[in-house]
Amino acid sequence: MSMTTQEQIRKVTDIAQEKGWSISVEDENKTSIQFEFQRYTKYGQDFNFNADMQYEDINTLIAGMKRYYEDFDPDYEAYLWIGDDGHGRNGAPYHIKDIVSDMEEAEEQIYELLQALEVEFICNSQELF
Repeated sequence: MSMTTQEQIRKVTDIAQEKGWSISVEDENKTSIQFEFQRYTKYGQDFNFNADMQYEDINTLIAGMKRYYEDFDPDYEAYLWIGDDGHGRNGAPYHIKDIVSDMEEAEEQIYELLQALEVEFICNSQELF
C-alpha cells in the first residue's frame, strides 16, 4: 500500500524531527514541494538546507538530499564563516578548526537524516516486492 503525498510529508517531518531537525514544507505547488531542513550545530550556528520533491515522488526528494550530501564540502562551508581577520564571523566559532569541526558534524547530521529517510521509503518499499 502506497502513501499519499501528505502522508509522505508527515513521515518526512516526523523522521526529521526525531533526528533533531526543524522542517518547513512549501507544498502549495504540487509539481514541486520544497522542504527546508534547519538545525543548530553544536557551536550554535544556524544550519539549513533545502530539497525538493518533484511530481509527488518521494524518490526525487531523497535523490536531491543525496546530491546535496555528496556535494557538501565542510571545508568550503567553514570558509564561508571565516572573517577577514582569519577567525569566525556572524556567530561562527572563533577558531577555524572549530568551524570545520562544526561543518563536519553538520555533514554527519545530513547523512543520518538521509539514511533514516532511505530506510523508511526505499528499503521498506522494496520489501513489498
